[in-house]
Amino acid sequence: MMTPLPPSRAQRAGRATQRGSVLLTAMLVATAMGLGLVSYLNLSRNALKLSLRTYYLNCAANLAEAGLEEAVYCYRLMDAGTAVTSTWAGWTLSESNASLTLPAFSLGQNSVGIVKVFVTGYDGTATLPSVISQATVTPLDGSPPVKKTLKVSMKKRGAYNGAIITSHSLSLGANSTVDSFNSNPTGSTSAERLAYPGNGATAHGDVIATGGSISLGSNAMVKGSALLAAGVSPPARAQVSGSIVTNYTGTYPTPTLPNWSSRSGYYGLWSIPSKLPREGDRPAADGRYYYYPAILINPLTVTDTTIGDEKDVTMIVTSIEGKLKVDTDATCIVWTGNISTSGNKGLENRNWPGALQLYSWGSSISLGHNYNSSLCIYAPLATVTLNGGGSTKAFTGSIVSRNFTTSARWLIHYDESLKNVSTQVGTGWSLIKWHDLQGTAEIRTLSTLTNGFLN
Repeated sequence: MMTPLPPSRAQRAGRATQRGSVLLTAMLVATAMGLGLVSYLNLSRNALKLSLRTYYLNCAANLAEAGLEEAVYCYRLMDAGTAVTSTWAGWTLSESNASLTLPAFSLGQNSVGIVKVFVTGYDGTATLPSVISQATVTPLDGSPPVKKTLKVSMKKRGAYNGAIITSHSLSLGANSTVDSFNSNPTGSTSAERLAYPGNGATAHGDVIATGGSISLGSNAMVKGSALLAAGVSPPARAQVSGSIVTNYTGTYPTPTLPNWSSRSGYYGLWSIPSKLPREGDRPAADGRYYYYPAILINPLTVTDTTIGDEKDVTMIVTSIEGKLKVDTDATCIVWTGNISTSGNKGLENRNWPGALQLYSWGSSISLGHNYNSSLCIYAPLATVTLNGGGSTKAFTGSIVSRNFTTSARWLIHYDESLKNVSTQVGTGWSLIKWHDLQGTAEIRTLSTLTNGFLN
């Protein structure tokens, strides 16, 4: 039997070379796999970070919306009749602004959410109040906080959503007519108002009866719709050009005096002068001139007063028993009790109907002056009577009252643009704009706008 020869040196060297090549290949493959694993881990880590940032951003958005809801709920409480001081209890109040920091939110894994809410015009006196809510989430990994800042702008739905609105009785005299027109069809804040177009009037002069009864005299005509609460007997169909709705619901709250206690630049009066503003008086921050009784027991009665051209006046008086004239381009808002006019001393408004707004807590409003009227009356506790008017007997604007009655042949023209007016008293707040302030110019001035509360 032959014994195999041992491998030669060359054979042994070849085998060693093969083993080295395999080992080198294995090392290169392992290195490539390691590098790929490191890249994959980095990619996964970055994806996790992005996922967490997205999660925290969503959390911040939800928290910011919760802050908006907290403030909007306060406005709903005021609409329901809750006193302003009770509604905003727990908030920090400064002039017409309110601020609140909600308790911290735990989002798990040591991340915390903080929500701050800032409100302008919290007491309902601002024309366009707004709510700004800022949520800040501090992540668990020590990365920069995530912020979300949201803002909503609101506008009060005006109470003047019809020509005549009553809660107990509505009586229109014989041969009277209710119609409508729009003095501002484009919604412009600068365009000149249009006058009543006569025969070109539109059929949107709605009348609203939220209770009691409605009575239309012989040949009286409503060129619009009759919106009636359940149980109110409708008028003759031929006397209403639009729809007759028999299940209408609506509330018109009693007017409450605006809160002026924390404001400056307002003037207490012992009597109402013949012209307002007085020489030397200065407007408040919103550009209006404000007047109220020097002491609460001191009655203030308007007997013969003119609001100067291009001036804006708001006042609290006990009653109106004479002439109140609003010059061209002037406006006047009056909080008052009873109103009684006659002869050539009545309510003379040389601007559009929304420029003269009367809010009454009284029980009687009698307009007996002998010329046309152009104004808005909000008096849910009063009986409003139109018994003057001169030869044409025309009223332009809107009336909210407990009871309403006219003599014969009255022409009542509803200005449809009053629906878009933010009035001192309305039927609730509507959200008109929603803003995400991230990256906007407003976010850069947020600290100044909120007195350092938000940034």
